[in-house]
Amino acid sequence: MEQQQAQQVEQQLRQNWRQIRYRILDQFAQVSPADLDSAVNVNDLVQRIADTTRHSERYVETRLMELAGAGTGQGGQAFTGSQGQPFGMGGQGS
Repeated sequence: MEQQQAQQVEQQLRQNWRQIRYRILDQFAQVSPADLDSAVNVNDLVQRIADTTRHSERYVETRLMELAGAGTGQGGQAFTGSQGQPFGMGGQGS
C-alpha cells in the first residue's frame, strides 16, 4: 500500500476502531479479535488478515479502505497519533 494511502487508512481505522473492528470481523470471519488488536499498523493488519483468510493483500487493502471510508477526497493527512502501537490499545479517539 502506498505510504500516504496507508497513513490515511490507518488514521481512519484508529479514529473509528470500535466500529470498524466489528465490520472487519464480520467481513473476515476467520480473523480473531486478537489478530486485529495486535496489529501495529495498517500494513501489519493487512498482512494478518491476508494470512488468515488466504485473500490477497490487495483484496484486503481494498476492503479495509471501504470499511474505513478512506480515499474519499480527504487528501493525504499524515498519521501523527500512536503509530506503532497496537490498534486495540486505544489509538486516537473522539
